[in-house]
Amino acid sequence: MNISSTEKTRLPITALFVSDAAYLKDSPGGVQICTQEYLRTLEAAGFDISLFKYTPETRILTRLRRKLKPKPYTYRLPTELAKNVVSLVKEKDIKWIFLNQVDTAPIAKYLRENLGEKCKIILLSHGLESTDIFHAMRTKNGESAFGKVTSSDLEFLAQSLVSECIHRQYIDYVFCLSAFETEIEHWLGAKNVTWLPRTIPANPLPWNPDSSRLGFVGTIDHTPNREGLILFLEALEKIASGNVCLRLVGGPESVAKTIIQRFPFVEYLGRLSNEELEKEASTWSCFVHPLFCYSRGCSTKLAISLGWEIPVITTPAGCRGYSWNQGNLPLAETPDSLAELALKMLNTEVAVNIQKEMAAIVNSAPTLSNVAEKVRSCLSI
Repeated sequence: MNISSTEKTRLPITALFVSDAAYLKDSPGGVQICTQEYLRTLEAAGFDISLFKYTPETRILTRLRRKLKPKPYTYRLPTELAKNVVSLVKEKDIKWIFLNQVDTAPIAKYLRENLGEKCKIILLSHGLESTDIFHAMRTKNGESAFGKVTSSDLEFLAQSLVSECIHRQYIDYVFCLSAFETEIEHWLGAKNVTWLPRTIPANPLPWNPDSSRLGFVGTIDHTPNREGLILFLEALEKIASGNVCLRLVGGPESVAKTIIQRFPFVEYLGRLSNEELEKEASTWSCFVHPLFCYSRGCSTKLAISLGWEIPVITTPAGCRGYSWNQGNLPLAETPDSLAELALKMLNTEVAVNIQKEMAAIVNSAPTLSNVAEKVRSCLSI
């Protein structure tokens, strides 16, 4: 990253980054990937970050409360977390606190009451919990259109929305991962909110496509992923010939088994290492990302697949959280149109033309410096 002479003279700004320790681990999970990108962005923006790691509450009594009377954002954080953060902030005279993930939002009230207005509280959202609660209700027990919703489900969703509204009263700025979530944040009462586009690291694969092979990667028991995959496979089944297969990567295996039993043209590969996945993906005519609802956060796997510079097809919901200036990402609005698009990708000539578009997207996507400058502008630093 090139640093200008002006940037070199900037003094680092001391800041505290509060996060669940699990989110700071070097692992391929979406929350971990977004956490690391937030950290790199803040550092590029000129913040000298001190990490404040915590482990969620695990005492037997607390776990029992969570099980018997679940409430959104309740009984998860360590009892002394907010007090310990305040003590450290006062000791080090820190003026900026970054709360990683909406899990940490409940401590904002205590921080504000004990630190006043001079200390800025910034929420780094990975997506609203209420969003996933809503989609889980909508597709409960495999049903659709809220076929199995109970009064307890409705109460739980209402509690999550009210909690999120309360938290935003004490937060100075919310950064989120997609444009549609900025509108929800405004509706919840966020004072200031901006979405930060994902960066796309270039990692082109030696692409040698099999003209019968499509690919999918994802956590299959995550409600939006499972719903999108099944809708796509149902549509593909209606129009596909015998010379097509979808290579399924991810878990858990129990959910994958039900899918391969229902759709014979799906081949399940299990969970693969990064090296194994890249070798496998280099044989796909295209990467299919079927998502037909606006779930929380953004799809981190899309950045990885785009960076491979192999053909990618998805939906408007599937590419939320991304922006680019050049290149055309093939999008479909419905399962039927996505299935038709997938079959077109099995034509090598079509796939090669789309593959060129992927390189243009990667090269014109925002860089870390671009996103860091956006942070500086939003926070007026």
